[in-house]
Amino acid sequence: MAQTGNLVEREPSSLEAEQAVLGSILLDNKNLHHAMARLVVEDFYYPNHQNIYESILHIQEKNAPIDLISLAEDLATRKLLDKVGGVQVLSDLSSFVSPHNAEYYIDIVAEKSRLRRLIKSFRELQGLAYGEEANTDELISLAAKRLEEIRDASENTSFSKVGEVIFARYNELIKMANEDKPPLQHTGYPSLDQKIGGLRKGSLIILAARPGMGKSAFAFNIAQRVASTYAVPTAIFSLEMSKEEVSTRFLSTYATIDSSKVNSAKLSPDEWESLARSSTEFYGTPIYINDRSGLGPQEMLARCRELKLKEPQLGLVIVDYLQLMTSDRRRQDNRQQEISDISRSLKIMARELNCPVIALSQLSRNCEARSNKRPMLSDLRDSGAIEQDADVVLFLYRDDYYAALEGREVESLPEQTDQPASYVAELIVAKNRHGETGSVELGWRPEVTLFYELDNRLKGLQAPPF
Repeated sequence: MAQTGNLVEREPSSLEAEQAVLGSILLDNKNLHHAMARLVVEDFYYPNHQNIYESILHIQEKNAPIDLISLAEDLATRKLLDKVGGVQVLSDLSSFVSPHNAEYYIDIVAEKSRLRRLIKSFRELQGLAYGEEANTDELISLAAKRLEEIRDASENTSFSKVGEVIFARYNELIKMANEDKPPLQHTGYPSLDQKIGGLRKGSLIILAARPGMGKSAFAFNIAQRVASTYAVPTAIFSLEMSKEEVSTRFLSTYATIDSSKVNSAKLSPDEWESLARSSTEFYGTPIYINDRSGLGPQEMLARCRELKLKEPQLGLVIVDYLQLMTSDRRRQDNRQQEISDISRSLKIMARELNCPVIALSQLSRNCEARSNKRPMLSDLRDSGAIEQDADVVLFLYRDDYYAALEGREVESLPEQTDQPASYVAELIVAKNRHGETGSVELGWRPEVTLFYELDNRLKGLQAPPF
């Protein structure tokens, strides 16, 4: 209990529920398995109940029957029987208790324990905030971590019966077949969704290309479509570009105005009007940018936990790009091992956040030494662990890029006479843990850094053009 002036604050607890849990175990030892899956000794508020539960666990370790006699004997051996109130108190535990309601009582005790942990965490943070060396960012990150830990503790961590999982998955498939709200997040590109099945929760998607291919642009296009069309909160870690540069790209693409004009602010009156309208429309889009350089996976995870306090339904994380990250375990003598640590940590981050993570990656120069410059999995730079950890590996290839370097002509796509030329880009699905591989063709408008669907038959399904 905590003193506040003349008042005594009683911490959340339920004497009756704690007694009922212990009594249910004495009446039916099978209830101990339910309790052990949810409760530890510290989840009981009253010290006597902690001692009794600890004795029950001690008896269970010896594979002995748990009853009034064995419990009294164990407590007496530990010189705690008189302290808890004697045999009569133990006998009273099972009075007026139905062993069939044990899980209900366990839920009450677990919930009260979570509330006490929440109070304790806030008190600790309050104490740290009063300290002379208090740092706001560190305290916010710590608060987010504590809240996430408390929330995770409420999840059932026991085994799941495969039949129940299959039944739930079957219902998800029915929803997909009926074009109901999908359990998988769309990318905003139907042709890509048809190939990889959308963005799965907890998956790591690697988007790799040589510099200048437009991998950042494509990742930002996905973020824009996911956030604007499906209202999915999206986090972007931009380790190369500032948040102002990223925002300018979004604005140029959304307003379909040449990015060089936007950057120079040399716009016609109509373009200024379009830019103002797009700024207003895009204002509420749930995209969040962090442009701090040199972040490691653990700090990214902490920032995402912090964001989830504001956006609990965080549905996509984009990292631009992997080779600019810092490993949480510095291995300056071995960059390949450092990249392996990073890719593995990103996969763990995707699982912990339960949302897809798209990590951009550079490719080695090997592909440029070949006559066919389309990337292969062996071109992933610095580490084969990237391929191993990824659920999906996408390569971006544009022949117009190499045509410009080699001084040869490449056919552009037919456009309206007042539109700049656009080209075909190839998105290669090199690895897909949950489906097929192959290629998808998209249109590419370089002046507004926009990738778009080529197939007119899919226009009714795709996100609105920006």
